[in-house]
Order: sequence, then C-alpha cells, then structure tokens
Amino acid sequence: MNPAAPCRFTCLVLLLLLAVAAGCQNSSLRAAPAAGTGFVPMSELAPNPDLPFNKAWFKAGVDFSSYHSVYVPGVNTRYMLQSSSWWQSKIRADQMQQDAQTVAAYMRQHLIDAIRNDPKKRFQVADAAGPGVLVLDVALTELVPSDPVVAALTMAAPYGSGLAVEAVARKTGDVATVAFEARLIDGATGDTVAMFADREQAKASYIDLNALTWYSEAHVIIGEWSTQFVQVLERRPGEVVKPAPSFSILAW
Repeated sequence: MNPAAPCRFTCLVLLLLLAVAAGCQNSSLRAAPAAGTGFVPMSELAPNPDLPFNKAWFKAGVDFSSYHSVYVPGVNTRYMLQSSSWWQSKIRADQMQQDAQTVAAYMRQHLIDAIRNDPKKRFQVADAAGPGVLVLDVALTELVPSDPVVAALTMAAPYGSGLAVEAVARKTGDVATVAFEARLIDGATGDTVAMFADREQAKASYIDLNALTWYSEAHVIIGEWSTQFVQVLERRPGEVVKPAPSFSILAW
C-alpha cells in the first residue's frame, strides 16, 4: 500500500468538507453588524432577508423603474475618521487617513465600473444628479487592515492547521473588516428613497495569498458590494439577492 494514500485520502476529505462549508451561508463567519456612525439613521433600518446587506430601508411608494441613471459621488470617509478609537491603535495609524482616501477612491471606481459593465445595461452612469437619476451616496465607515503576519502564518502552517491559526486570528480581531452606510437619493428632489448598511470581514480560507497585503481583503469585499448594489438596484419585487459566500477554499 502506498504510504501516501492515507494522507491523500485525509486531504480529499478535508477539501470536500471545506467545499460543503463554502456552499453554505454560514452566518457565524460573517462580521457582526456595525452600530452605525450617523451617516444614515441606523434606527430606521432593519434586516431584510431578501438583500445581501445587514440592514436596509426603502421609502414607500417609490417607483424605481422611473430611474434610468446612477450618479456616484466621492465616497465619504469623514465619519470613519471621526470614529478614531478603533484605528488609532492599529499599526498603520499614521497612514490611515491616506489609506482611507485610497480605498474610498477604489470603492467609487468599482461602483461605477459595476454599473457601466453590467450585462443588463439597466442603468447608465450619470455625471451629475438630475431627473431620472439615482444618487448613490456612500460612506466608508470602517476600514481595519488585515494583519499580513497572521495571513503568512495561516499560509505557512502545516496542512490543515492553518485553519486553527486563522480561527485564533478571528477571535482576537486580527482580520480585515470593512463597513459602509449608504443612501439612494432622488437626483431631482433630493429625497432619500433607500438606505443600506453592511459590515463584512475577511473570508475564511485555507490558503489566502491575497491577504498578504494590507487592504486586499477589503478590495475583495468592495468588489462584491459593487456587484450587489447593481443587483439590488435591478431587483424585482420578491427577488432575493444573496450575500457573497463567507468561505473560500483557495485564493491565489
């Protein structure tokens, strides 16, 4: 008998178990919802099982089919930087303001690209507010960088034990988290017609080479949010937009 066979079998079983986990929406792997910073009145928002975000609110009687374009202004970072108690203790405290601006610009561009590249072409990208335009006003309210040291330990640990390293990292808070608050505004009247809030953390995975940079995990989450925003805008009554999986097996 090949001595490597039992090891291969064990590895196969582990990968199958991880695949099952990847297919399940494991809520325990999602970050806890944020309390809110005041960009939107969080007390008016509520969980909506049909949406991928933690909380949402829609103004009654709004006909979203009357809108044909979306304008995305610059992503707001002021509310995050005012809530300084969490990021000032981090390693990159002296660089957080510049980091926030860089990630905010990244988020705005990805929102625009998601609208522009949507195969359905339901909405156009507008250059300004106006009649028939929805203004997607977004605030980046939390940006905690991933810890490259923890990520490296997860990758370098013996087969299977990387998950244990990552579990400790999650328990101690050494994982990337990012949160937003957003409102949809009628471009003609200035009325708020919808509000959203979400907070996500780095995905659990066995090997995650992407986590070896400070904000690559935040970039992944922002990319998912951008796609989800378009799906929510195009959503028909009763249609469900699911959150992104909280688990990935391999991220190269």
